[in-house]
Amino acid sequence: MHAASDPYPHGGSYSMYGAPSNALVPVERSQGLTIMKEYEDYDPRLDAYDYDMGGGGYPVAPMTPVLPRSRRNSAVSLMSLPGADGFRRGTGHRIKFKRKGTLMGGIGLDEAQSRVRLSNNDSYSFHDLHSDHHRRILLKVKWAGYNSLTYEIPLDGWDRRVNLETLARRVSRACVHYLQANVIPILWDRVVLHHLEEVTYGVWQPMLSTR
Repeated sequence: MHAASDPYPHGGSYSMYGAPSNALVPVERSQGLTIMKEYEDYDPRLDAYDYDMGGGGYPVAPMTPVLPRSRRNSAVSLMSLPGADGFRRGTGHRIKFKRKGTLMGGIGLDEAQSRVRLSNNDSYSFHDLHSDHHRRILLKVKWAGYNSLTYEIPLDGWDRRVNLETLARRVSRACVHYLQANVIPILWDRVVLHHLEEVTYGVWQPMLSTR
């Protein structure tokens, strides 16, 4: 097996058990944080398949934390995070996701990975997201009844504006990994990302529901 296993190796479908909940699922703020470095779009083992297109299949193989490698943002690692006191209080800002040309807010995790066009793709600045000097934010993902995981997400953009479509794709990948890592019995292409909400300065929680 490759030393830096891809967090989303393509596998078979994951069965659905029980009825989905339509309630938004916020990230709990009291849980401890675990940072996992964000994985970049490209992996040499995926040349024959563009994972970004999504397909509704649920990945089944677990991700193994490894040491960072030299290739930019390609590895996944675990590291500690300072306590919440190390962050300034969040502003309550929200980063909204909405498909271009639609009135309804929210996009599916599968849509985000299929490079769907979003409204106001360059409406937010790096400052709005309170990114660090490396242009990264923390994404804390939590599903009811499961422990949280926090991911380090790099931001891309131009002229100090964040590329919202790229952010949505990376948030989607983190959420899919979270579902897979916790073996949560739900098809990931039935999960909708509504918006990100800042819980502490530079730490964002995805608001999710099922469809």
